[in-house]
Amino acid sequence: MSDFLSRVNPLHKFVFVIVFTFVITFIHSFRLNLWVFGLSMLLLVFGVKYTQYVKAAKFLLPAVFMAFSLFVMGLFFAEGSGGVFGTVTTESTQTGFNMATRFLSFAGVGLLFALTTDPYELVKKMQKDAKLPRKFAYGMLCAVNLLPVIRTEYQNAILAFRVRGVRVGAVSPKPLFAMLVNAFRWSETLSIAMISRGFFEE
Repeated sequence: MSDFLSRVNPLHKFVFVIVFTFVITFIHSFRLNLWVFGLSMLLLVFGVKYTQYVKAAKFLLPAVFMAFSLFVMGLFFAEGSGGVFGTVTTESTQTGFNMATRFLSFAGVGLLFALTTDPYELVKKMQKDAKLPRKFAYGMLCAVNLLPVIRTEYQNAILAFRVRGVRVGAVSPKPLFAMLVNAFRWSETLSIAMISRGFFEE
């Protein structure tokens, strides 16, 4: 499969995503939402590598489930539905379609951008073409590099609690608190590193 989208200027794709996001936000039309989602999926099929399809499926499955949930919520609980679990009307059906397709359109555009854009190249293009100040570019790169470290630290915190015999779930506050404490410590270390490199407030 072709990966031509990965070779497109990341800054151009970023501007494209922002424009489409504003259009979807202010124009309430499920046809437009379906068109945007369909275009995103079409570009995803012909514009990414085969190995990225698995990643796309992992994100699309929960997105479709959330869209279906929003459709049901709009169908039965929206204004004009006749009350809670009341009569389904044309207005409530249209509301459900609007909510579901809007969510899918946002998910499609965001997924397409995430799978075809290298964050390092995006920051480099923003600094070179959009004249982003160096200190902001450096800060963004630090945040990008911290994401996998934070994920690893969260997994280590869960394992540490389990070794001590403390049962923790996927969203337990105990490992989250440990992860946040370390994240604050890392952010302070990064700020010191930025100052040492000359990235200070003038």
